[in-house]
Amino acid sequence: MIQRRFTTLLMFAALLMPLSDASAQWIGRMWGSWPSIDYFVVMNSPGGRATGFTNPDVRTVNAQVMDGWWQFAIEDFNVPSYFEPFQGDQPELLGKPFTKFVNDYKEDARDFTRTHFELGDGLTPKIYRNQPPTVTQDGVNLSQTLWTIFPDRLDQVVPDLTADLLIPLEVGYAGGLTERRRLYAWQSPEQDEMFILIRSYGRPDPPNVPDSRVGARGSAPSPESSTANPVFNNLYIGQNAYIQRGGGQGPAGEVRNEGAVEVGARHFTANLGALGEWDELYFYDDEQKLFYARDADSANKAGYRPDGDDRGEPAPAEGHESLELAKAARISAGEFLESEYKGKVWLYVSQNPTTFEDLSDGNNWFINDPNSESSQPRLIKRVEGSSWRSSDGNTRPEVYDFIVEPGTTRDQRIFQSDAPDHQPTSIDMWAFQMTWGPWDMKPGEWVHIVEAWVIAGPHTDENKRVGAQWANGSISFDQKEAFLNSGQDSLMKGVELARQAWANRRTVNGTVQGKEVSWPIGMAPSLPLGPSWPSNVAYRSGPAQNDIEWSAVSDAVGYNLYKMVGHETNLPDPPIAVNGNTLITGTSYTDTDVVRGERYFYAVTAVDADGQESSIFATRGLGNGVSPFSAPVNDLTSVRVVPNPYSILGGNLSDGGFNFTGQPNKLLFVNLPARAIIRIFTLQGDLVTRLDHVSGSGDEEWPLMANDNNQFIVSGVYVAHITNPDTGETDIEKFVVIR
Repeated sequence: MIQRRFTTLLMFAALLMPLSDASAQWIGRMWGSWPSIDYFVVMNSPGGRATGFTNPDVRTVNAQVMDGWWQFAIEDFNVPSYFEPFQGDQPELLGKPFTKFVNDYKEDARDFTRTHFELGDGLTPKIYRNQPPTVTQDGVNLSQTLWTIFPDRLDQVVPDLTADLLIPLEVGYAGGLTERRRLYAWQSPEQDEMFILIRSYGRPDPPNVPDSRVGARGSAPSPESSTANPVFNNLYIGQNAYIQRGGGQGPAGEVRNEGAVEVGARHFTANLGALGEWDELYFYDDEQKLFYARDADSANKAGYRPDGDDRGEPAPAEGHESLELAKAARISAGEFLESEYKGKVWLYVSQNPTTFEDLSDGNNWFINDPNSESSQPRLIKRVEGSSWRSSDGNTRPEVYDFIVEPGTTRDQRIFQSDAPDHQPTSIDMWAFQMTWGPWDMKPGEWVHIVEAWVIAGPHTDENKRVGAQWANGSISFDQKEAFLNSGQDSLMKGVELARQAWANRRTVNGTVQGKEVSWPIGMAPSLPLGPSWPSNVAYRSGPAQNDIEWSAVSDAVGYNLYKMVGHETNLPDPPIAVNGNTLITGTSYTDTDVVRGERYFYAVTAVDADGQESSIFATRGLGNGVSPFSAPVNDLTSVRVVPNPYSILGGNLSDGGFNFTGQPNKLLFVNLPARAIIRIFTLQGDLVTRLDHVSGSGDEEWPLMANDNNQFIVSGVYVAHITNPDTGETDIEKFVVIR
């Protein structure tokens, strides 16, 4: 198995050693949840193959708004005679000058448009470096929209791409400013906890602007937007984020609680509501241009420990009744449920307006002006909900002053980091405002802002192991803190990787194709690329085995096979290959270490000579997985019901229990003939349901143990009457259900 890059931990005592190394979790990846390039960007874990959910802990949210809405502010702006935000209710402002003007995304389709770029609402093209794989499971194609190239949606495969995925977007804003985004992501386990986003703001001539005259959410060229303002004087770009977990809304030009603050957080999904809510600490390093957050010890929530320390959101200790509920979400005693660090680092800001293609170091504001009043960002501040200013309720000059803060020094405008031992005492609604600029921009000119998003922390298995030690008192407070603080080391490795990718940037030979516009991919961040995934993978259920076959990958020296039992997300972290440390050199594998009735999910990865590995999530099985079966048996007296007795508390087979993993309400009838009719009755003779066995195997499952009214059967003794329709032979089996 390929080893991942590791982060050194501080070790304090032998009882803590070896903690293993805290590389990043399977978290926040493009394969975990498809990163939305528009509106709020939500980072989830663990996910996979862009399914958008996990089972049984549904879509854990780690950073609810890694990226939010944005604003622009201009001095001495002349409103065009056709200007969608004022067209209906403020016509008196058309053609008039504004000393201070802003567009802050508050009027939805009136402020911006994407219809000249997208082929439908939200249908943004995607660009892969390699053709997405074809994965079949017992002959059924696991086709998924996000892993399919649709030429009619302008999806592409660009072999020269310097990353594994590019998601582009173009948005036109009222007033004539255009934003082009290029979001890059990588598949290798060494690289896939990071995205790099290039934001390019410019003035195409003529620009596309919102125009309802050409249809709902319409877009049309506006030559007047160029002539009305030959120069955008003192243009500022504002961006928002809060990098929180869970629900609520912000920074959509406002900050408010929508009633479910922690929707999506793993511990709340697992009913561990005593743990902290919105209790992150925030840090900003102006020298590194790094903004990041991590969990704090909440003074507002006591958690499940006697000492009230809930940093890292530790699960209840063994024996606590809340842990019994949480175990269904694969949460173990004391496990740290929020050890990750999450942040963004800025890599580049244009000092002067330039061309769309120019991202040279000679025009990087960070390099040319690192320590002055005009250094970037101009502003980064935390804003409470009651203090947020937007054009919804404030004048545009008031919002301009909120975004720009004229008449202040940079020291006054730059956020001061929280103290590492600060304990949040309340749930406050707030968000962060970042402001860049100013520039004087003419038609045809562009400025660029480049940032990387990183989420990293200890592996899940380490969160479980060290969390259990903290719960049972075998490590000290300082040792616990050292473990959780190691997430910052992992974060910094991601930051350095982003810097490496940007330093190695090069021009890509390819074109972004939109509905009515196109532009060169141009300069792109670059990292050493791993092998492609196998182009075809087939998983098949077999007699007492599962068979896996895949196509060869030209630059691979071998392959890894990963197996998950019960759920497609039930993969150890760090992952362990079925083949151990020895690569598979062929293109097939037969897995005989299986149990009839269990569901299995597999993933095949290619490994190259440099040790880089393709994505586990690219080829992973989904749905019902594959399940080994037995050959049919013609002696009905051999039929058995498994498990018998059945108990809802029987535990998973994979954990030493009796129930099928991930299928807690399933019974299996084994040693059946090729065809059989199974009628299930109560002891009183009432028919519960009928199962028709026609698969030709010796097994038939009753997956939900529900009656014909779709209700779970209750505790009791039941009778299965089994008939072989080919011989007329019958048999009766009794089984017990305990709920």
